[in-house]
Amino acid sequence: MGVMRVFSSTVIFVAVAVAVGCSGPEGATIDSDGSETVSLSVEHRSEWRQLWIQGATDLPDGAFLNYSVTHELAESSPPDQWPATNLLESGRATVKDGQFWSTINTLNWPNGNVRVLVQFPFPPQPPPIESRYGPMGEHLTGENVTTLAGMKAVEVEHQFEHRR
Repeated sequence: MGVMRVFSSTVIFVAVAVAVGCSGPEGATIDSDGSETVSLSVEHRSEWRQLWIQGATDLPDGAFLNYSVTHELAESSPPDQWPATNLLESGRATVKDGQFWSTINTLNWPNGNVRVLVQFPFPPQPPPIESRYGPMGEHLTGENVTTLAGMKAVEVEHQFEHRR
């Protein structure tokens, strides 16, 4: 009976070790070929003429996400006719504790549709992030991965109607 308990404990320990070994740091999943999936979501909230772009991810702390925010007017009229200079805005947000955020001033924005696009891993990235996912995203896999100019990237989009 004692041998059976030791054997059962060993089997359970090995099964747990294998399961833990197959998942990456911070909940990411690593495939057998070394590629990794990344969870990334984005949403918005508006508060007193400020647009908050925020989201959640399983990327490690310090990873940089690129974002672009485009008001529909920016795509249909020349910049000298815009009521605000930032109807087309881009920047970077840093991941901390599975979250990221950035704010944009919307003081003079008119009502209209807005598109938010968040992408990872556009360079430069910190060395540990680059070595984990590859300089050109070559270690990324999953449904949200796209190829842009020979580079693999995780890309998510969020659209909403801006109202004053």
